[in-house]
Amino acid sequence: MNWDDLRFVAAVAKHGSLLRAAKALGVQHTTVGRRVEAAERSLQARLFIRTTAGLVLTVEGQRLVEPLEQVEDAVSALERRAVAGHDEVSGGVRVTAPETFGAAWLAPRLALLSRRYPALTIDLNPTGEVLNLGRRQAELAVRFFRSKHEDLVVRRVGEVAFGLYGARAWLAKHPLRSVKELTGRPLLSSPPGDLEARWLERLAPGARPVFVSVFTLALLEAAKAGAGLAVLPRYLGDAQPELEHLPMPDPPMEPVWLTVHRDLRATPRVRAVFGFLVEEFERDAPALRGAP
Repeated sequence: MNWDDLRFVAAVAKHGSLLRAAKALGVQHTTVGRRVEAAERSLQARLFIRTTAGLVLTVEGQRLVEPLEQVEDAVSALERRAVAGHDEVSGGVRVTAPETFGAAWLAPRLALLSRRYPALTIDLNPTGEVLNLGRRQAELAVRFFRSKHEDLVVRRVGEVAFGLYGARAWLAKHPLRSVKELTGRPLLSSPPGDLEARWLERLAPGARPVFVSVFTLALLEAAKAGAGLAVLPRYLGDAQPELEHLPMPDPPMEPVWLTVHRDLRATPRVRAVFGFLVEEFERDAPALRGAP
């Protein structure tokens, strides 16, 4: 059999559809379908059935997934050890980060790294999905939680503070004189249970947000439009001239962790990006914490 076909089977099993698997692998969905069919012919077994929710593993497919994941892990380990021996700072480094932080803070900094290392290419994936570093879905991760897997090396590189913001023009007409007045104001919030939403609930108990979004950039734009008051990371809100920061008690703080697989931490290109990010976090620490 063609062992490479199993890579496509594993991707479909994980993502649940040809389109999502194709996106993850960087190929056309027709290619994924063709390779899965080839694997099924070789194994003489049907691995997936189509449902309204996507592709679901058959009983035969389910029996194959666990050993297939073991093969995938073994191949990924081989790749990591192979690339770890390269000395030149060149090639690609995939970095994953949360959407807003990746787009607003990481992107402008990582894009300039090519000035220091012209042979280096950064592939930034700001996504809500936690990518698997062990399987080379990314080489470096910027996360707001500490990964506990024994094969990962983590370093706390900073903290991100949050604050309450409103449009200056809107606040000129609706000034906020005290925390108690928050209950009667239109609030823009992340979903219940999030760090920002919990703080807002403590500030204004029982208040119902008029606008909720999982995307911080959506809350930012809503606040700039004068729709109400939003909790935003300080590095983002302080950079908006249209917005005014409203000091509130006990603003939340979130730690930032830089994460890498231990097999790749000594690879020159990965080490270069890791070191660069440590420098940037140290340099921008006051803005991330919301310097007065």
